[in-house]
Amino acid sequence: MIENQAFLKDSSNKELNIIRPGHLFGMQSSKWRKAIEKIDFLFLTLEALDVNTSQSFAPISRNLDLNEIFPNYVEIWKSRCHNPLRISSRNSSISIDSFEGLVRILSTMSNQAYPRIRELLSSKGSDQYSSEKWSKFSLRFDELITERMNVSRVSVVKYLTKASVSKTFHKQLLLTLALSSGIGGLNRLSSSIFEPLL
Repeated sequence: MIENQAFLKDSSNKELNIIRPGHLFGMQSSKWRKAIEKIDFLFLTLEALDVNTSQSFAPISRNLDLNEIFPNYVEIWKSRCHNPLRISSRNSSISIDSFEGLVRILSTMSNQAYPRIRELLSSKGSDQYSSEKWSKFSLRFDELITERMNVSRVSVVKYLTKASVSKTFHKQLLLTLALSSGIGGLNRLSSSIFEPLL
């Protein structure tokens, strides 16, 4: 049941109110769909940074004591498939526990990926080196969208178009992940997760 607010705790044991009263109404509302889209795109961004990222989903889940919610990698994947833009999307509503579990995993993984995220966002270093790193990341990210998303959906076309004409979309995702890392990262991610990507 979703009558009560759900809370998470960050590393400082401070309670997080990710699901606010206004969000509890209509688990299939536009706000919820956009939040799940955002979560899935953030996971795709992490996978674009490192092709082996998906192998760490289950171990991180166990370290966060999320075994009951995500007993294996498949359950994490199923929860991500609530993204309506996916080719194999699920029509049922995602549970609050699964939603918040994904947010916790994202924050933890953002912390681990922070050096690579900072490298891409930084303007330091040779232009050629930075360009090659960026091209590799953006190409991989666009390939993942094409592979896993329903490219006939207007929203997917919109994302791909925005990604092709500017670096803004990629940078927005990377910046979100950067802000989701470190002390207070989970708080920052939870407070922004319902904000639209575009």
